[in-house]
Amino acid sequence: MTATDIIREIETAGGVLRVNGDRIRYELPEHAATLVDVLRQHRDEVLRVLQGRQEGVKRQLSRWMAARCTSYRRTWGAEKFLYRDYVGWCQRNGQASCCRELFATILDQSFQRQDDGWQGLCLAEDTAASKSIGRHSVMRFQ
Repeated sequence: MTATDIIREIETAGGVLRVNGDRIRYELPEHAATLVDVLRQHRDEVLRVLQGRQEGVKRQLSRWMAARCTSYRRTWGAEKFLYRDYVGWCQRNGQASCCRELFATILDQSFQRQDDGWQGLCLAEDTAASKSIGRHSVMRFQ
């Protein structure tokens, strides 16, 4: 079984995998508990695949932010609306979107979480609608 197969099995079963530095965090439903042993046996390979996938999503989110968002410390964007816009942007551009959990994890790394959104990031159309906030450039993930 390859790392990609293991990840697919876990996600198909309703599980969630997250990368936290060099550790894999997982949430699995009880019926998929046997996959924990498989995950542990292939830990390094699974970690590399997950890290690669996360880097690809970071690049994709950077492109989405450059096209659709404004980054300025006085702005705030709700996770619900940012994620919905991101998914729509992916669909319009023929790309697969990441899950909401990964979306939030990546944005949490670069923006301050505040309530159910992020301080410092909002949709450009929301900024344009507000006369009190000017348009600013978007930061890119490193």
